[in-house]
Amino acid sequence: MTSAFEFENTRAYSLLLRIEVLLRECLREALEEQDGRKWQRKLPGALLTKIKDSQKDERKPQFNFVRLGPLYYLTFGELLSVLDQKSSSAIVKRLGGEVFLKQFQNLCAPRNAVCHSRPVSSIGLQVIETLYSQLENVLTVEVVQRYLTHPDTGLEKDAAIPLVASILASALTSHERLPAKLETSKTLALAIEQYWWADDSLAGFNRQCVEDAIDLISQYNELPAGVGAVASRQNFCDRQGLKLKIQKAIATLETATL
Repeated sequence: MTSAFEFENTRAYSLLLRIEVLLRECLREALEEQDGRKWQRKLPGALLTKIKDSQKDERKPQFNFVRLGPLYYLTFGELLSVLDQKSSSAIVKRLGGEVFLKQFQNLCAPRNAVCHSRPVSSIGLQVIETLYSQLENVLTVEVVQRYLTHPDTGLEKDAAIPLVASILASALTSHERLPAKLETSKTLALAIEQYWWADDSLAGFNRQCVEDAIDLISQYNELPAGVGAVASRQNFCDRQGLKLKIQKAIATLETATL
């Protein structure tokens, strides 16, 4: 039989998980839109050091860790300090301004209770439920679902390899039409950032072979447009052996040990 303590704390933890993922994803997306892919370099130096130290601690293959997005290495308090920066003002304003920040600060007490296995209390649970409801209203259900479905929480090898192979297969098919761009995905960059990609023995395949194909696709996508562009793309494909290298990369991934 479930006690009130267990029910309330489980409900509170579930909502806190959602709230923190939404907060991290909102912040990441806003900072990325504002400062581009290098947004994380603008985080305070102390937090960057903390993030790098945490990443080093997780390089233990036996635990099958993945490399998370930078904001996932920050505590709740550190996350609030990032929100309080001038660079985060746009997302704070979108979510409700100073009132929003105070609500998050008010969340600390019930959150600490849940995280240390103390009763959250009915009032504490109500505070958490209210804040989650407000986030859902501001962001919309669709955006909330997108954030929760695709959080920046790394990529395991057995999930990544088929995805990378599929992206390369799509590029292999489409390159014959010599389009202006070959379709890629953030999945490629995310996979390469993972701990298991750091060594062939961990990855289970020849990483250089796959990286060569990915690099050529990137070079193809940077070719200039305009008069003679199609001939230039064809020349690039022939000179670099793009088709053969993509085929080789796909074959390499198909032999990977999962």
